Amino acid sequence: MTDIAASRVGVRTRAKRSTPEQRRLQIIDAAVSVFGRQGYRQGALKTVADEVGLTIQGLLHYFPTKEELLLAALHHRNALDRENLQRVLEEGGVVAVTRYILQRNVEHPGFMRLFVTLAAEATDPDHPAHEYFVERYTRVFSYAGEAIQADVRKGAIRPDVDADALAEQLVALMDGLQLQALLRPEMDLLAAFDRAVAALVTPAER
Repeated sequence: MTDIAASRVGVRTRAKRSTPEQRRLQIIDAAVSVFGRQGYRQGALKTVADEVGLTIQGLLHYFPTKEELLLAALHHRNALDRENLQRVLEEGGVVAVTRYILQRNVEHPGFMRLFVTLAAEATDPDHPAHEYFVERYTRVFSYAGEAIQADVRKGAIRPDVDADALAEQLVALMDGLQLQALLRPEMDLLAAFDRAVAALVTPAER
């Protein structure tokens, strides 16, 4: 009976073993949680390893450096829902896609906390994510400006807006609301966003 029980335990253990890709995603999820709570510099690899039941050496087998793990976490965040983002943009325009991003982040607060924490830390030019965030904001402003111009042509946004200025305002609104939501959990982030952009979704009267 003992041999049979041991055999069954072995089968169950093997069935639960993760593939390398699954293990990488588990580590990334743990890194999002740890770096989001503690920041990159204070967040320890040991804490990340402990959350997934690995030694530091085991974690380094998947991500040889802490910086590589951080960048993997950031790029993983960007890869989520990429096709959905494009669909929402095409169907609803820049305001809709901005709201979609906020809703996704509300549903995944670990990613929201990671972004807000690291964006502040990365203002330091020596931070390993500094270049990532500089490039990100350059890309986001360009993307938002083009999307706003397209919405103006379609009549979805007032024709008198300055596309570049509005892009800056939307990004500032999105980032600022996320920071407030982390500090004020009772806040309805999406309702606040809807109130702020209400004047944009109705074209000006002719």
